[in-house]
Amino acid sequence: MTDKLIATLNKAGVRNISTDLWGIFYEDISYSGDGGLNADLVQNGAFEYNRADSSDWSNYSFWRKIVPAGSFAAFDVLTDNPVAEENPHYASVEVEQAPASLENIGWDGMVFRAGETYDFSAWMRISSNCEASALPVTVALIDDDGNAIAEQDITVDSNDWRKQEVSLTVSGESNAIVVHEGALRLTFTTEGTVDLDFVTLEPRTTYNGLKHFRPDLVKALADLQPRFMRFPGGCITHGLGMDNMYHWDRTIGDVEHRPHNFNLWGYHQSFRIGYYEYLCLCETIGAKPLPVLPAAVSCQNTSQGPVPIAQKDMPAYIDEVLHLVEFCNGDAATTEWGAKRAAMGHPEPFNLEYLGIGNEDLIDDVFRNRFQQIFDAVKATYPDIVVVGTVGPAPSGPDYEAGWQYAREAGVPIVDEHSYQSSSWWFHNLDHYDTTDREGPKVYLGEYGSWNTQLINGLSEAAFMGRMELNGDAVVMSSYAPLFAKNGHHSWNPDLIYFDNERTYLPYSYWVQQMYATTTSDTAWPVAVEGKTTLRRELPPTVGLRLEGAAHADITNFSVDTADGRHVDLEDCHYAGNGPMNTSLNIDSDAYTINATITYYQGRWGLQLVHGDINGKNHNITSFGRAFEIKVVRDGTAYNLDGTEWSMDEVFPGTVWQVRIEVADRGESMKLYIDGELVAQGVEKPEEPRRTVTVARNDAEGVTYVRIVNALDAEAEIDLNQVLEELGVSAESRASATATVLAGTDPYAGEIGKASPTVPVGTAIDLTSGAYTAPSWSFTTLTLHD
Repeated sequence: MTDKLIATLNKAGVRNISTDLWGIFYEDISYSGDGGLNADLVQNGAFEYNRADSSDWSNYSFWRKIVPAGSFAAFDVLTDNPVAEENPHYASVEVEQAPASLENIGWDGMVFRAGETYDFSAWMRISSNCEASALPVTVALIDDDGNAIAEQDITVDSNDWRKQEVSLTVSGESNAIVVHEGALRLTFTTEGTVDLDFVTLEPRTTYNGLKHFRPDLVKALADLQPRFMRFPGGCITHGLGMDNMYHWDRTIGDVEHRPHNFNLWGYHQSFRIGYYEYLCLCETIGAKPLPVLPAAVSCQNTSQGPVPIAQKDMPAYIDEVLHLVEFCNGDAATTEWGAKRAAMGHPEPFNLEYLGIGNEDLIDDVFRNRFQQIFDAVKATYPDIVVVGTVGPAPSGPDYEAGWQYAREAGVPIVDEHSYQSSSWWFHNLDHYDTTDREGPKVYLGEYGSWNTQLINGLSEAAFMGRMELNGDAVVMSSYAPLFAKNGHHSWNPDLIYFDNERTYLPYSYWVQQMYATTTSDTAWPVAVEGKTTLRRELPPTVGLRLEGAAHADITNFSVDTADGRHVDLEDCHYAGNGPMNTSLNIDSDAYTINATITYYQGRWGLQLVHGDINGKNHNITSFGRAFEIKVVRDGTAYNLDGTEWSMDEVFPGTVWQVRIEVADRGESMKLYIDGELVAQGVEKPEEPRRTVTVARNDAEGVTYVRIVNALDAEAEIDLNQVLEELGVSAESRASATATVLAGTDPYAGEIGKASPTVPVGTAIDLTSGAYTAPSWSFTTLTLHD
C-alpha cells in the first residue's frame, strides 16, 4: 500500500541558516581518548595508574612481570629524581639473575598489522646503585602466543635519564592484521637495575600527517565534514571537584610534563592528546575549534553540589582563560602564549572564533557571579570571541529556565542546550525551536541523541534535524553526543562511533549526521504536508509493576485501584538498589491508581516505579529521589511528561512520601501526588508525527535539498510539484536529480556497538513528474542542481 501526500512550501517563511550548524562534540568518555583517539598502544606507560582511577588499579596495572624459572628480579616503583615532577612514578627493574621481562598488554591487547612500522620510545637510565656501565634491553612485539614478530636491541648506558627510541616493522606487504591480542615486551638480559618511564608504542601510519591520532577514527570524523568541534567536554571539563578540574594549560608542552589525572568516567587521562593536539585535529578535519572551559565551578553532580574557585583565585583563573585565546590566536613573535604555540610546531594562529564557558552547570548565584567575571573579561580583552554559555542538562526544567533568563540578562551570544531523549520525544517535539526568540541568545544544541542505535532512533533524529535546519537562524550550532565509545567499555549509550582495536562500527545515527553535514545549506523554507503523517499507537491494557533504580527505600501500604472498582494489595518491599524487582501485580485496566508510602534512605539517582505493560516497549515510569518525574516509555525508551527536578536537591535519610499515581488512557495521561499535593501531571499527544518534508538550499553552490522522513510501515508517494515550482526548479534539474536514501525493513534493527545493517545509497532519479515515493522506514535527501 502506498500513502499519498502533498507537500506545500511557504516561500514567505524563508529563513537564513547558520553555516556552522552541523558539528561534532568530543569528550573523553568510554575510553575514547587513551585507548581510542590516542594512537599510543601502551596502557599505563608512565606508571601513574592508581586507585583514584579504579579501586583495584596500581602503578603496574596492565604490565605483566615475567620472571622465568631460574631467574630472579624485583619490580619497584620509585619517585626520587624522576623524569618529570608532574608525573613522578617510574618503574625500577632489579635483575639479579637474568633474564626478566615486562610486558604491556595495551587496551584489550595490541593489534599489529603486516607492513606497519611501530615507533617505540621510553625514558631509561641505569640506577645509581648499579655498578654496570651498560645494560642491554630487547624490545619486541609479541603475538597472541607470546612469540616475537619484530624485535630490536637497545643499550642503556647512562645514570641520567635518556629517551631511547627504536622502530620495529612487522613483516609483510599488506595492511592485514597479523596479531589481534599482542603485547609489547621489554626483556632485561643482563644483571643490573634499569629505571623505566614513559613507555610508548605508536603505529607510524597517520591520517593526513596528523601524528599521535588513530587514523581510522580521525577519518570517521573527517567523513562527517563537521563545521566545528566542541572539546574536551562535557563533564570532563569541570571534573569531579577542584583537583579534577580541566586546566587547558597543563595539557600542552612536553607530554612528560602534562600532569596525569583520573577520568571521571572511571579510567585515566594521560593527556597525550591535549589542547594543542585537539586544535591540530580541528585543523586537519576542517572544523572550527570550540574549546570549553569550566565556569570556575566544579560539577554539580557530586555530594552537596558544585564547589567554586575561591574569589581570591579568580584573577589567576581568568588569566588562564584569556591565555587560551592568546595561545590560539596570538602572534608568535609578540605574545607569550603565541610563542608557546609556535614552539610546539604551529607558528600560524588557529583562528579561534568560539569559546565555551561552563557545562550543564547549576544556575545559582555563585555560578552567575563566577561566569559573569569570566564573560566580562573575555568581552573586554577579546571582543570578537563569541562566548557560548550553558543552560543545564535538559531542554526544560529549573536549570534550563534559569539559564535562559540569566543568558538574556547578561547578553550571552549563544547558549548550550542538551537533550537526550527517546525517539518518540523527538518526533513529538519537532516544533521545539519554532517559537525560539529570534532577538535573544542563539542556540547551540551541544549534546543530543535518541536513546538507542536502531533505525527508528536515526529517523527521529533526521526529522528533528530537518526542523533544526528550518530554524537555523535561531539554532546556529548542533552536535550529537557522545561521539566515541570503545566496545567493551561503554559509559553511555548510544554513541555516534563505536570501535575496537581493529575497526570502527557506524550506527544509523552516524549516517544521518553525515547526510546533513555533507549537504549544508544557507536558506530554508517551511513545508506543510497534507495526508497521513502521524502514528497513533494501540497501547495495551496490561498492568504490571516493578521497582528499579539505585536507591534504598521501603515501600509500604502498597496497593493498586482500577477505574472499574478493583482493589489489589501488594506486598511491602525493602528495596536496596537491587532491581529490577517485580511485584505480583498482573491485571488489565485502562485506568488505575497506585498508592504507596515510600521511606527513602539513600541513592541520589532515585527509585523508579515501572508500571503498565512492563515487559513491552510501551509503558510508564514514575521516579522519586532528587526528582519527581512522570515518564512514558515508547519504542523501548522513556521521556518525561512532567517533573520537578532541581539539580542537587538532597533527600535526607528517612524522608517519607505518601504517593498517589493516577494513570488514565492506558498510560497516555498521568498525575503524581506527593503528600496529597499534585507535583507533576501530563498528557501525551496521542498522534505522533512520523512523516516530514523539509527544504533547504545552498545558494553558493546552486543546490536545493528536499529531505523526507518516512517513519511509518508504508511507502509514501509525495507530490512535490508546488515545492519545486515555488523554488523555480527547472525541468533539467528535475530530470537529473539524485536521491540518497537510508532505509531498512525493520525500524528496530541496529545494535549498540555494531554497524547499522543498512547504509545510505545514492541513485539518480527523474523528478519530472514532481512525485517521489519514499520507502517505508526511510530518510531521503533529494539533491537538485541548478
